Amino acid sequence: MLSFSWTDYPEIYDDKEKACHIEIEAVEKTEGPHLFIEGDNYPVLLKLGTEMAEKIDFIYIDPPYNTGKSFTYDDSFSVNQDIHSAWLSFMSRRLKAAKLLLKKSGCIFIAIDQSELYTLKLLCDQIFGEENFVNDFMWLHGKGKKDRWSRTLQQHTLCYACDKSQLKPFKESLQTSWAKKNVDNDPRGNWFSGSISFTEKRSNPKHKNFYSITSPSGLVWTRQWMVSQSEMKELIAQKRIFWGAAPDYNKVPRIKIFNEEDEEVIPRNIIENVESTRAAQKHLDSLLGQKGLFDNPKPVSLITHLLKISSLPKDALIMDFFAGSGTTFEAVCELNKKEGASRSCLLVQKPEELRSNYANCQFKTIADLCWERCCRTAEQYGTHISHLLLKS
Repeated sequence: MLSFSWTDYPEIYDDKEKACHIEIEAVEKTEGPHLFIEGDNYPVLLKLGTEMAEKIDFIYIDPPYNTGKSFTYDDSFSVNQDIHSAWLSFMSRRLKAAKLLLKKSGCIFIAIDQSELYTLKLLCDQIFGEENFVNDFMWLHGKGKKDRWSRTLQQHTLCYACDKSQLKPFKESLQTSWAKKNVDNDPRGNWFSGSISFTEKRSNPKHKNFYSITSPSGLVWTRQWMVSQSEMKELIAQKRIFWGAAPDYNKVPRIKIFNEEDEEVIPRNIIENVESTRAAQKHLDSLLGQKGLFDNPKPVSLITHLLKISSLPKDALIMDFFAGSGTTFEAVCELNKKEGASRSCLLVQKPEELRSNYANCQFKTIADLCWERCCRTAEQYGTHISHLLLKS
């Protein structure tokens, strides 16, 4: 594996003596499933590492991109430092601590732009192992960023598994609309066929879904199927299995998929059908009642999409330790309502000063803004979230 190094810039909580005395106290404690922790995420991650090791199913973070510009969070490091090394030092500590929290079957999504994309990829290869790289899910977010040579339409989201051999396959549900034929005059309308089995060569005779089915002409097919035997019997009874044309019925059995039905497919790494940055900004402004308090929030639909494709259990624990404006919490609440699920969310946000042009702004820090959004979102979706504080 390729490795690289940088000048390390230490942080105060590298001192194990200080780290072991970290305390988190309740500010507003509820009976709800969600937690918001206000404080520097590095000591919080260290603290949680002793209490929640291998408990997190899914992590999404939108960290500083190290662009050198001024954002509502500290996005450029000291001019007296090697900024790449400072950024790598900052990120490596947090990613190493976060990895310890992930279940072996868990995964992490990290938003990044092209400023540090390739550096981050190398860093994550070292921390998570390049064999655990899943993909770069690129989000087409609007008109893009341009210079004199090109227009960049995508932002990047690197995904790594804690242990890819234990990560469930990702799935995306799409509504079909492209069936143009109805070769057997099915009264349900046009359909196309999809694979529902492995080839004989790829089939595992010891798998629970290895069994035989018989076509209407008596031809027996024995192989590993993608559904259980009981599910297959139901599909056959519903005439959803295509055996080939009558009277021979001698083609490899396939499932019939009709227009307007949901089909599970392997997700593409290009994400197109989510809201733009501008729409996300308008949504946040409307929710908070003031414009421009937080720049470039991610759209709820983007995080919802990543959650949906990740094959998470309905009671999964979701974490975002660069919580920003609180988009991840709203995405979890929205998806829980749609699916009748009970996923929990754990947010961490440092109380960084909010750089607002409004003299009468009610929020002093990003943490204040994030907590307010969480409260309003929790009320909207009928859930509860606790507010905890890292004691300095």
